Amino acid sequence: MKNIIKKILLFLVAVVVIYGVGRLGVVTYDSYVFVDRQPYMVMQTQNSITLKWQSPQKEKGEVHYGFFSDGMNNKIVEETAVDMHSLTISNLSECTKYFYSVHSPSMSIDNQNRSFSTLCKTADKQRLWLIGDSGQEGEDQTKVYEQMLKYINNDFNSLNMWVLLGDNAYRSGTQKQYNKALFTPYRELVKRFVPWAVIGNHDARRWAFYDIWDFPTKGESGGLPSSSEGFYSIDNGNLHLVMLDSETQDRNSEGYMLTWLKKDLKANKKPWVIVVLHSPPYTDGGHSSDNDYDSGGRLKEIRENLVPIFDEFGVDLVISGHSHDYERSKLLVGHTGKSKTFDAQKHIVQDTKECYVKPLEKTKNSGTIYQVCGSSSKLDRAKLQHPALPFSFETMGSLILDVTPTTLHSKFLTIDGKIADEFIIKKDNSACPVKNEEVPLMYKEGIK
Repeated sequence: MKNIIKKILLFLVAVVVIYGVGRLGVVTYDSYVFVDRQPYMVMQTQNSITLKWQSPQKEKGEVHYGFFSDGMNNKIVEETAVDMHSLTISNLSECTKYFYSVHSPSMSIDNQNRSFSTLCKTADKQRLWLIGDSGQEGEDQTKVYEQMLKYINNDFNSLNMWVLLGDNAYRSGTQKQYNKALFTPYRELVKRFVPWAVIGNHDARRWAFYDIWDFPTKGESGGLPSSSEGFYSIDNGNLHLVMLDSETQDRNSEGYMLTWLKKDLKANKKPWVIVVLHSPPYTDGGHSSDNDYDSGGRLKEIRENLVPIFDEFGVDLVISGHSHDYERSKLLVGHTGKSKTFDAQKHIVQDTKECYVKPLEKTKNSGTIYQVCGSSSKLDRAKLQHPALPFSFETMGSLILDVTPTTLHSKFLTIDGKIADEFIIKKDNSACPVKNEEVPLMYKEGIK
């Protein structure tokens, strides 16, 4: 009997080992399998940009660029033959548009309408397109994208930045899935904009995410050096955009990422601060922030450890994905508990629907608006009953942000082309119009 039990146990151990080795092999293959890939851009700064692509054969590629589409008189050529290409164009002018073309002998590259712009020190206005959980290829993804194009009248010159909120390629963030879910459907965007992305939990199932992108670790794009591709900042025009890895980095209040975050926010001089991370502190959609075990406890940790930092430095907007729906708060402060602990009198800084006023200088406890936009290609059945998120919709869509030196205007653009939710934050010393249903609480403690 003992021998039979022993054999059974040895058999089960062998099965587990074989499965584990096989699974590791699949993960490794999916993460590093070579795929052809058209050129795309990373590492945008005020004076440089990096172009990457993957060719069928090892070869020396070259990039032509210049101020005019018919006058790309500058050229850089790779020194060695490779199939995974990366060329950095340096010594560029700040806040300037360039046209470029990429040439690699073994592949046919679509060089029509390729351009890029360097980051700006200042700007009169900026427009950002943000998509969350956008990595499910198909008709819905295409419709959400087409509504954005319709909104901007197919004028890419009216768009300045493109931000991805995580889960950028379903189901597991493999190299092949990224080609199908990102580089192919958004190919016209990829030609013109850096896809600034944070990692989602599905992206984190493989190792491809940090292989595909190169992110600034030395403060090249703005903010303080982080020494990590997992978190960094981008200074562009009026905006200080903070990108955090909520999935694989340490989320402890004294951990390295949050220690850096506090230093970075303290040093910031830009008028607007937006923090992007995949998992939200508040949600009652496909995920529940009231469940301590949802998403491995990440939602709870973010709410308890990051929200106090957002309050401390007066972060204006925190945008997440993860739940496949749309949810939005009013201007909040100090809410680190579950939904049952939410107290409107205590936690709402300004109890209005569409317009909020904040001081131009960063001010402690001046309030933060929280948005969840995880429905750019998928949709969950959602309860949407979190008291801190009164503006919530079980609807697919994306975000359009328009930013000036003193205003931030956010719109949730649905898959049907409707604006289901919008608000403006003002820092121009003018008051919001008071409507009957609104009771501004502009002079709570910490607001002047």
